Amino acid sequence: MIKSIRLQFTLWYIGSLSLLALIFGGIAFVSFQSVLVDNLDQMLYNGGKILADGLAEYRLQNAHDPQSLYDAEEKAFWIDEMDEEIHEIFYINEAYIQLLAAAEAYAPNLPIISKTATLNDQRLPLSPQAYRAIQDADYHAETVKHLFTFPLRVLSLQVHDMDGRPYILQLGISLQDTHTTLRHLLSILSALFPSLLVILSLLGYVFMKRVFSPVKRMVALTKQITAEDLSHRLDPTASRDEIGELAATLNDMIARLEQSFQQITQFSGNVAHELKTPLAELKCNAEVALRHDRPPEEYRAALQHVIADVEQLQTVVEDLLLLAKLDTQALSLKFAPVELNEVFFEAFEALHPRAAQKHLAVHFEEIDAASIHGEQRLLLRAFTNLMLNAIQYTPAGGEIRFALRRHAEEAMFTISDTGIGIPAEVLPAIFDRFYRVEQSRSHETGGSGLGLSIAQKIVEIHHGTITVSSIVNAGTIFNLKFPCLPQ
Repeated sequence: MIKSIRLQFTLWYIGSLSLLALIFGGIAFVSFQSVLVDNLDQMLYNGGKILADGLAEYRLQNAHDPQSLYDAEEKAFWIDEMDEEIHEIFYINEAYIQLLAAAEAYAPNLPIISKTATLNDQRLPLSPQAYRAIQDADYHAETVKHLFTFPLRVLSLQVHDMDGRPYILQLGISLQDTHTTLRHLLSILSALFPSLLVILSLLGYVFMKRVFSPVKRMVALTKQITAEDLSHRLDPTASRDEIGELAATLNDMIARLEQSFQQITQFSGNVAHELKTPLAELKCNAEVALRHDRPPEEYRAALQHVIADVEQLQTVVEDLLLLAKLDTQALSLKFAPVELNEVFFEAFEALHPRAAQKHLAVHFEEIDAASIHGEQRLLLRAFTNLMLNAIQYTPAGGEIRFALRRHAEEAMFTISDTGIGIPAEVLPAIFDRFYRVEQSRSHETGGSGLGLSIAQKIVEIHHGTITVSSIVNAGTIFNLKFPCLPQ
C-alpha cells in the first residue's frame, strides 16, 4: 500500500496521461490506417469507372448467337485498351484486374473474360458478400490475404458493354506498401511512448511537488501547535483552490480551539473561585464553632451557616452538571408539544412569593396561547432563571412586566424590570459562565453566575433566540423568540 498521497497523485497523473497517450496513439493509428485503405479504395474505384467507361464502347458477345463464345476481336480490342488504361491509372502500383461474366445467381468460379498478366494462373476470388453488395451498391471492397504472399485490396463492381450486358469487374492492388507504412508508424509511436513516459514522470513529480508544497508547510506548522500554544496560524495561500480553502478552514478551527481553551481555562478559574468562597466560609464557621465550648444556640447558628454554604455549593454543582449535560447532549430530552403560557404561569407561581416579599409590582401586558415543540422541564428552568434574575436585581418597590405574544409562526416572551440595569459595554458578556457585572452582587443575591448561561443554552436547544437590552438605573429587557407549532 502506498501511504503517500503525493506519490499516489503522481502515479495517478502519470498513469492517466499515459493511458490517454495510448488511447490517442491507438486512435491515430487506426484513423491513419483507415485513411490509407480508403485512399486505395478510392483509387481502385476511379480506375474501375474508367475501365467501365471503356468497356461500354465494345460489344464483347456475338449478337447473332448469344450462346456463342465472346467476340474475340472485340475482346482483344478492349484488352489492349485496358492495358493502356492500367499503365495510366496505376503507374506506381502494380494492379491485378479481371473481368468476369455475370450470372443470375452467385457462383464461386464465374467465367473469366479477361485478366491482366499480373495474375498469372491465379484468379481474384469473388465472395458471396461482394456479389450481393454490387447488385445494389456502386462497389464492394475487401481484403484478400491468402492469394499471394502479400495481402490484396480487391474492389468489385458491376459494369456493362455496349449492348448493356452485365459483367463483374474486379481490381486488386497490393497492401504491402500500406502495411510497411503502418509498421513504420507503429515503430515511431512505440519509440516515442517510453520517452513520453519519462517526460510525464518528470513533469508529474515537479507538478505534484509544487502543488503539495503548501501542504508540507501546513504539516510542519501544525506539528508546532500544542494545547499550551495555539497562537500559530497557517500561512494563507493566495490561490482560491482547495488547498487555500483548507488553510483557511484550519486557521478558523485553530482560532475556535484557542478560544475554547481560553474559555476552559477561564471557566476552571471561575469554578475554583466559586467553590473556594463557600468552602472557606465552611472551614471558618467550623473553626470558630470548635475554638471553645459554646451554648447550644451558637452551635445551632453555626450549623445553619454551614447548611447555607453547602446549599450554595450544591447549587453551583447542580448548575455545572446541567450545563455539562446540555453541552454534551447527554441529557435525556423528550420533546413534545408544550404550551408556553402554562410554563410561564407555573414559573411565576413558584417565584411570586419572592416578588411579593420585595413588594414588587407585577404586570401582565399580554399572555397569548402559544405552543412549541420542546422539553417542558428545561423551558421551566429558563423562565425561572430569567424571572429570578429580574426579582434579584430589581430594588424593593420596583416593577416587573411580562408579555407572551404570538406573531404568525413565532412566539415572543418578554420580561422587563425597573432594576439597576447593565452597562452597555458589558452586555455581550452577561451570558458567559460565572460572569457578573459586579462580583459583590454574588454575596448580595447568592447567585452562581450560571443562570443566564443556562437560560441561553436552553433557548438555543429549542431553536430560539434570546436578546437583552438595558439602561443603567432604568431597567433591563429580555426577549425570547421560539418557533411555534401550527395552530
